[in-house]
Amino acid sequence: MVTVHLGYATGDFHCLVDGDLFLPESWSDDRERCRAAGIPDEVTYRPKWQIALELYDRATENGMHFDWLTVDEGYGSKPLFLQGLEERGQLFVAEVPVIFSCWIRAPHITSRQYRRSVGGCPRKTPRLTLGSRPPSSVRDLLYHSPTLRDQAWVRYHVKDGEKGPLVWEDKHTRVTMKDDRGLPGMRLHLVIARNVLDHDEVKFFVSNAPADTSVETMLLVAFSRWRVERCFQDQKQEIGLDQWEGRHYLGLKRHLILSCVSYLFLARVRDGLRGEQSRCHGLPGPRRGRRALAELVA
Repeated sequence: MVTVHLGYATGDFHCLVDGDLFLPESWSDDRERCRAAGIPDEVTYRPKWQIALELYDRATENGMHFDWLTVDEGYGSKPLFLQGLEERGQLFVAEVPVIFSCWIRAPHITSRQYRRSVGGCPRKTPRLTLGSRPPSSVRDLLYHSPTLRDQAWVRYHVKDGEKGPLVWEDKHTRVTMKDDRGLPGMRLHLVIARNVLDHDEVKFFVSNAPADTSVETMLLVAFSRWRVERCFQDQKQEIGLDQWEGRHYLGLKRHLILSCVSYLFLARVRDGLRGEQSRCHGLPGPRRGRRALAELVA
């Protein structure tokens, strides 16, 4: 079974707040099998990124607010997911795969009808103008675009971790994302981070943050995703999130809810017993000059 989850963090506190079942197409197409497992007819196949948006909408409709959102490359690779967050007015820093396509200089598009000869294939509109450069992967931009290739790496102390300071080198530029139609989409930050201790470890992030947002802020948001990983580690080892072996949809939903509530209770008790211990790094708010607690989703 595969489930998609929503996590929340503020200050030193973090927990999972929601989750739902990812239903494969082979199951979705077999409604008799679904009914035998108690899966409602309205629950059908949806891509994971679509489930993630549904969880996000459910949380915000119930009064939750997220200053920032961060996700791994499985979600960052989906233009429709990033567009969905932009349409909702949600700031994000998303890790993307090395093949994520974009332009440093966006090409022009045209809606002009294309006159074709008899028997030829029609041309879609809108489309890129004739002679436009195709998009490049973020990896190719790093090694071949003068904008990034000739840019010096800048070292950032992201935060202090349990094993010492977290230090990464960075290159940064603004890019235009290729949308799901192959056309220029959102204007984004592209942040490329390289581990100073292992230059083979390179991560790529994009963000719709305001143009004047500092690289340090985006790196801190991006590397705060360890909170979600810690939630899964604790829930699996201490609460038994991964130990359910039932065969019914309702039982799974109850297990997810009870796991979230149990972890929430333990996290709140632990937070209350901490006292005045050292606090984690706070994240800047979405507006300059304003500080806010870290509020993340993944």
